[in-house]
Amino acid sequence: MALLAEYKRSLKMQEAEEVFDLLIYRPLAFACVRVLGKTPVTPNQVTLVSLLCGVFAAWMYGGGNPGNFFTAAMVYAAANVLDCADGQLARLKNNGTLLGRVLDGAADYVGGVAIFLGLGYGLSGGDLGTWITVLLAGICTAIHAMFFDHYQSEFISAVRSERNFLERETEQFSSEVGLLRARGANRLRIFVLSVYIRYLHLQHVSSTKKHRDRIDPQVYRNENVRVIRFWSFLGPTTNRTALIVSSCFGRPDLYIWAVLILGNLWLAICFFLQRRVHLKLAALSNLV
Repeated sequence: MALLAEYKRSLKMQEAEEVFDLLIYRPLAFACVRVLGKTPVTPNQVTLVSLLCGVFAAWMYGGGNPGNFFTAAMVYAAANVLDCADGQLARLKNNGTLLGRVLDGAADYVGGVAIFLGLGYGLSGGDLGTWITVLLAGICTAIHAMFFDHYQSEFISAVRSERNFLERETEQFSSEVGLLRARGANRLRIFVLSVYIRYLHLQHVSSTKKHRDRIDPQVYRNENVRVIRFWSFLGPTTNRTALIVSSCFGRPDLYIWAVLILGNLWLAICFFLQRRVHLKLAALSNLV
């Protein structure tokens, strides 16, 4: 029971986690964390190893043959386990930093870009049309992940009765940047945090704060719990798992078309469902 409680503490919120994270990657990551928690290894070091695995997988995809694809899939699966482990390690050790959170997100994007560049090189054989198709799929996965990240963060902050995630995060990071500038700290660190603040401002455009502030957290949870599960299938882990599985069969090209067709269709469905929830929350907030 103590081990189960410790595992749950390592999660963000079970309802808002991606299905494949809960079933596969986070349990494996937790096993790693149990070992790493007794060592001086930091979450940022785990993030770096995860990024290196992702870049190596991208290089293997560039080989363009089924043998390379299978190896790339195994390495990319390891990268995803470590990507889960860094956050879990930070939560269990209580030694996470603002910069670490940004680096974790940046590593995801850098690794993702590398993967699609490797896929483009490996699948295209120099064909421009294939390159464009792969890059479009890469852009789509980034957009899918951005929307899932936004609604996941809002769901967690609302259910926990916290201040709006975007406002709280922006204030926290802005304060950190101000302190770093006053101390004359490393400019690169300030730049990285400032870029993340810009990203938060971009997400603020679609915030539902004006409705949820007047809604009981339990009501908000009940109205959003199903749609957040729909959003979760657009998360990065689901995308990576689809790529890993298709690569094991030597057909990562099927993943590219699945992103472009099924992924964008699913995005449209999620928007429709979320719109219905927003309208219901707006009606409820007017009645309060």
